Amino acid sequence: MLYRHTYLEKDRSLGDSGERTVDINIQDPITAIWLEMRCDNGASYNHHNPMHECISAIEVIDGADVICSVDGEQLLAMVCADLGYWPHNRFSALGGDPQTLALPIMFGRFLGDKEFSFDPTRFTNPQLRVKWNLATNQAVGATGFAASGLTMTVIAEIMAGAARPSGYLMRKEHYTWSTVVGTEYIDLPTDAPYRALMFRGHKVAYHPYGVISDLKLNCDGGAFVPMDVAVEDLLYLEMMRQPRLDYRISDHLADDDTFYSYLNELEDVSMNVENSLDTVASYYNYEYGSQKVHVYVAGAASGSYINIGAHVHGYCPFGYIQVPFGDPKDVADWFPAPTFKSIRLEAKGAVATSECAICLVQEKRY
Repeated sequence: MLYRHTYLEKDRSLGDSGERTVDINIQDPITAIWLEMRCDNGASYNHHNPMHECISAIEVIDGADVICSVDGEQLLAMVCADLGYWPHNRFSALGGDPQTLALPIMFGRFLGDKEFSFDPTRFTNPQLRVKWNLATNQAVGATGFAASGLTMTVIAEIMAGAARPSGYLMRKEHYTWSTVVGTEYIDLPTDAPYRALMFRGHKVAYHPYGVISDLKLNCDGGAFVPMDVAVEDLLYLEMMRQPRLDYRISDHLADDDTFYSYLNELEDVSMNVENSLDTVASYYNYEYGSQKVHVYVAGAASGSYINIGAHVHGYCPFGYIQVPFGDPKDVADWFPAPTFKSIRLEAKGAVATSECAICLVQEKRY
């Protein structure tokens, strides 16, 4: 068996919003499809606007059959959980700097998994489909992403000569909602085993467990309850299994601005001023992100923007927590959803008006 990489797209120019579909014209098994969406910032700056939040759908499809369907934030969180680290993606608020979403769509438990991979010969017309809008957070232009600057690169990582795989991992967003102070009841599918469940409880200046306080997984009307736990405790349990993550951003901040961390739990932030002498930047760290920054030049608060390099450590990328069922690499440990007639997740909301989502990673056999 030989590994090889082949371009499905190379620096394809795209509009500021739209949808792009790419045929997967390959015969050998594919362990991952690497996607890069890249665009420079506008001439002035591009504050608090990562590329990931502008990608509404990343899908691998075969007609009506959906192999993968997540957004940019969800894909990053899944990749971090599977790889155990934050892969290099470009984050910057500085005028003219590039920003990227650069992530693999993984079909196996790890890169190079021969048992679980994408076998294009098992499908009729497999395609990658991406949907985006660069104006999701900021208008395109001088203080957002630069107009007409978006490009897409797609690389398939192929295992030439490998035996045909027995299955692949299916990754999908299943449900989104905004919390109320009460319980949200979410019916989950029973069509395939669960390797992992990923959920989000996100609101600015809240811990994830301050948004969703408790989770309960209820099977066949309470006949079996594999999960009934406070989210704070669940988070600490997962911290024993998943390492702290880190990334770097070139930010653009003035005194009393808010620094928006993309790691939403137990984050710590180290800031270095990059373009001004006799300048100090400090961050009020309450360990749930999105706090005030103080920038002083020669002892006085600065009303002007300063280039600040921030190195961030923490957990829960964009507020997401992935919960594996047993050993993520041992198929025998995964949750046997098809053995139950009904599976319901009960999410207890601790606060109103938030951003919440449920995603599943499921075993799918050919």
